[in-house]
Amino acid sequence: MDSGEKLKRYRDAASKAVDYTAGFLQPDGGYIWDGYVDDAYHKQAYSWMLAGRIHEGHRLMDWAGRDRLESDGRLKDYKGDIYKQTWFALSAQRLGRFELSYPVMSYLLSCQASCGGFPRFDQDDLVRAVSTAWMGVAALSFGNLEVAKQAAKCCVDLFDQQPVEDKFYCHMTRDGKVVTEKDHPKALFIDTTRPKQIYYEAGIPMLLLCKLHRITGDASCLDNARRFFEFQLRCHRDSFAYVGSGKSALAAAIYYRITNDARALDAARRFCDFLVETQLPDGSWIDQVKDPDELLYYVDHAACFTVWLLEIALTLGSDGY
Repeated sequence: MDSGEKLKRYRDAASKAVDYTAGFLQPDGGYIWDGYVDDAYHKQAYSWMLAGRIHEGHRLMDWAGRDRLESDGRLKDYKGDIYKQTWFALSAQRLGRFELSYPVMSYLLSCQASCGGFPRFDQDDLVRAVSTAWMGVAALSFGNLEVAKQAAKCCVDLFDQQPVEDKFYCHMTRDGKVVTEKDHPKALFIDTTRPKQIYYEAGIPMLLLCKLHRITGDASCLDNARRFFEFQLRCHRDSFAYVGSGKSALAAAIYYRITNDARALDAARRFCDFLVETQLPDGSWIDQVKDPDELLYYVDHAACFTVWLLEIALTLGSDGY
């Protein structure tokens, strides 16, 4: 199968997923209904916007601004979840809904720790790689290069402090010290010897570093992105073919475009091929081993994977490869 056919398969899978998630949009533009959770509408508008479903995205934004945005910039019912609300800020910013994106982003920026990182929840005593790097990516969308650099430095500092080669610990103290399971009961890590890991914890710092390199030309950003990439290549063989590999795969696609490293192209393709092969007939996805059989997981995966499929297709197909 040639590259054009592969890209078409990726876009077709994303289109099917968008039809699935948009089907749950409520008459008032909301994304909460009887029996569904009240804090899982943060990815939908982003995915719809990428797929050209702008009208649906603005309907959801209208509803969120009317019913869910609090006076301090928090989203109702999200309970201080930095990572999820960063998704919403990015969605609103990409849609040009600045009356929503700026209040949310202002609140999120107030949660930055002294080490430059961000906690997963605003009251957490630890910062975490995924929320730190995702906030760094969001900061770039707002033109805040300084916060993006601080977040990237925090992620690199975390990598530098890893105590063993076969694990990647995802947490730091607010003043910048790596946290292992010996230090804190909440310490998470990627274990390179085991499948089905939280690969995005290493993938999203790589994504931020690749984006920073494109903006600044700083060679150290690319060098550090390579370190995160090499780590994930040492992980289990499913490291780019698992539900938690999307951020890593997009990072790999951008890294390939910068470096022409064929391993990165293979990694990005592997993830997208995995999605095409595992998509359910209705357009959704579920990990039957680890995910509960609940609607939330089908919908969330469909929204999330739409973003990675389309972003990767755009990255790889912008001028052929």
